[in-house]
Amino acid sequence: MRHSEIRDIFFTYFSKKGHHKVLSSPLVPAKDPTLLFTNAGMNQFKGVFLQDEKREYKRAVSIQKCMRVSGKHNDFDEVGKSEFHHTFFEMLGNFSFGDYFKEKAIEHAWELLTDYYKFDPEKLWITVYQDDDEAFKIWEQNIGIPAHKILRFGKKDNFWQMGETGPCGPCSEIHFDRGDRFGPAEFTEGNSRYVEFWNLVFMQYFKDEQGNLNPLPAPSIDTGMGMERLTSLLQGVSGDYQTDLFRPIIDFTGELGGIDADSPQNRVDLNVIADHVRALTFLISDGVLPANDGRGYVLRRLLRRAAKHGKSLGFTGAFLHKISGRAVDMMKDAYPELDYHRHFIAEVLQAEEERFNHTLLNGLKRFEELLENALQSEQNIIPGHELFKLSDTYGFPLDFAVDLAREKEIDIDYRGFREELSKQKKRSRVSLDQKQKSVKTLENIEKYETVFTGYHNLEEEALLLTIYKESRETSGLEEGEEGILVVDRTPFYAESGGQVGDRGVGRSDRAFFEVTDTGKAFTGDSGAILHYVRVKKGHLKTKDALTLFVNKERRQETAIHHSSTHLLHHALREVLGLHVKQAGSYVGPDKLRFDFTHFKSLASEEIEKVEALVNRKIRESNPIKSGTLKYEQAIEKGAIAIFEEKYSDVVRMISLGDFSMELCGGTHLQNTGQIGFFKIVSESSISSGIRRVEAVAGETGYRYVRESLAVLDDIRNYFRQKQEHIFEYLVNLDKEIKEKDKQLAKKKESGVKIDIDQMIKNGTSINAVPTITEHIENVDRKQLSALADEIKNIAKGVAVLSTNINGKSAFIVSVYRDFTGQLNAGVIVKEIAKTVNGNGGGRPDFAQAGGEIIKNVENFKKNVIIILEKLLPG
Repeated sequence: MRHSEIRDIFFTYFSKKGHHKVLSSPLVPAKDPTLLFTNAGMNQFKGVFLQDEKREYKRAVSIQKCMRVSGKHNDFDEVGKSEFHHTFFEMLGNFSFGDYFKEKAIEHAWELLTDYYKFDPEKLWITVYQDDDEAFKIWEQNIGIPAHKILRFGKKDNFWQMGETGPCGPCSEIHFDRGDRFGPAEFTEGNSRYVEFWNLVFMQYFKDEQGNLNPLPAPSIDTGMGMERLTSLLQGVSGDYQTDLFRPIIDFTGELGGIDADSPQNRVDLNVIADHVRALTFLISDGVLPANDGRGYVLRRLLRRAAKHGKSLGFTGAFLHKISGRAVDMMKDAYPELDYHRHFIAEVLQAEEERFNHTLLNGLKRFEELLENALQSEQNIIPGHELFKLSDTYGFPLDFAVDLAREKEIDIDYRGFREELSKQKKRSRVSLDQKQKSVKTLENIEKYETVFTGYHNLEEEALLLTIYKESRETSGLEEGEEGILVVDRTPFYAESGGQVGDRGVGRSDRAFFEVTDTGKAFTGDSGAILHYVRVKKGHLKTKDALTLFVNKERRQETAIHHSSTHLLHHALREVLGLHVKQAGSYVGPDKLRFDFTHFKSLASEEIEKVEALVNRKIRESNPIKSGTLKYEQAIEKGAIAIFEEKYSDVVRMISLGDFSMELCGGTHLQNTGQIGFFKIVSESSISSGIRRVEAVAGETGYRYVRESLAVLDDIRNYFRQKQEHIFEYLVNLDKEIKEKDKQLAKKKESGVKIDIDQMIKNGTSINAVPTITEHIENVDRKQLSALADEIKNIAKGVAVLSTNINGKSAFIVSVYRDFTGQLNAGVIVKEIAKTVNGNGGGRPDFAQAGGEIIKNVENFKKNVIIILEKLLPG
């Protein structure tokens, strides 16, 4: 029975039993950012079980994508070794929300397994909670299971709870007897003969803070059955990795590397690769990208671990992206989004694996030295400070070092590593933004609530509830003083969701004040909106009646950029693909900034298409509508949710015609025509897999174009060229100048012998970036520039070269093209210039500066290294 047939039977059976089919939620929980990944079928129904929300149905069925790589649900170390553990897996589940209970849940499970999946009833064993006589009776009397095959276990195995408090209850697990060749007949813990594959949870209690179990008014059912485990049992194989969910990936990997896929010595490596490639494919499809923390770090760790096992099999270059295509082909019928994102998934995997291979190349030699030292020492351990240096200087990941050390039975000094990491954090710690710091310490802020009326009003009568001055509550503010006001209702939008806070003015019978910013309280679940004010005249007292006025022009320009952001988001998805997801934003009266998932720079043609599409939608003057509805309804309509946001059950949806639908709490226009005009001004990389677009619209966009054309007119008039010829003229002029420079360079013979290869050998690596720092005497700036460019291109990194000329210093910073999205030579050179009381600047890939003569070359080079360590990203 193929896995596709297993899915169909499951959905068909429960649909006939009146269950509403619910699609799998993403691996990144949209409504619960506190959860790293969706790890169970019940996650998306958590609010229903907590009775915080209601659905239109009381019965549901789903097959949920899940990840378990952290916390108590962490199978990471067992993956590949055990036949039944995975990082990514699918969970089949049926749910009852106060409808049927134990009897029906047990009857459904038994009927599905025996009549539809054709399990032999003689091979099925049952476990129940030790005190659950009701479940025992149903299994024995209703179903006909012999009493000796119904086993009672304690809380550890057969009692489930959502958390320390909340819904909980006994559970009943169904086990399959695989036969004598897998173990003895006795049903004991650890006996691999008996495989648990379906857990029926009977949620009938609510556990309070005192630990009491109080009966729920509407008991519910939550079941979970692992797709991989069920498939292995139905296909009669020894484990999950032999099923048609994994075997095609394993076979393809073997063909790709010329490896015997059936050899026992290759089993663990191939299993890990198959599991991790599936996980990586689904994670990237759901918007997770490589990063140094959070979900992105999990993805990065999975990829590195898969790549490591590939190297054990003999793979040398990047190969995981090729295997991901096979995973997509296998799963695309059940999850069509995989096919949409096929090429993006491959691009992300290839780029990240190549990056990792580069990291290994630089750090592996040093790690092998540390490993050899540990093997020869009595302690048999790698010191933490050495591991930290390896990680910080070479970018060699700690978890990778741990895996390699474990293979040689060498210990790792975790405490020493953490101490060094703590020291670095203390050295680089930046003081908190004063506004945020003050907000977090406001007294009693949690007891205040502000009603926002600014979607429809820009003026409002309000009651002043309290005043904060220097984080403490106070009774008043005098003329010239600054403070924070909390009122009962306000038209001022508080900074959130990327949109800046409103500004404006306010007055009372005895005071006039300026509102310089608006924000939200960061403490608990408080609904207080904070007005940062400066009293211009008179004085304010608590309980004063206020009239508040939002700056209309500023709000309008902000709304123009916010509505433009929504159009831009959907235009990017239409032009680049559905993998594009928002990764951050800034919306203000001056511009918009939009960060999104995409793994390569936009071509000029793509930028033109995006820009043209946005402007076309502006000209259509489509209505911009807002409305509140249930979260699930909004998602079913196609609204886009931002995964990092925490949404309530009722959400606000913004739709711009039929082009864009997003969940958004910001302020918008009435129709797209009010935007007027839209212009992209820049596109860049901010991190691996994240691009940034900056744009202007409305009056700001008009000013930008007008000023740009004025500059073009100045250039055209200066060179006395027609507009259509000016670009060609300047290109030819640049070529002439460069040719003359080459001729001059040939004429100027230098007696200096420079060994470039030795310079590169003398270089180091800072945060995985090859870095060369050299001081060379008796060369001029032209020679220094040419040399820096040549070195950086050979080393594919950063070159910092210095010299002394005519009683002054000169130095060049040249950055290899692959790093210019992350590094800026102009910033680096300005920092270096400070050490010699000089100045300079330049482009992101090339900059130069000068200053006082360099008297102590070694000290100068040490200072350069310190600066580079601070500026080069880790």
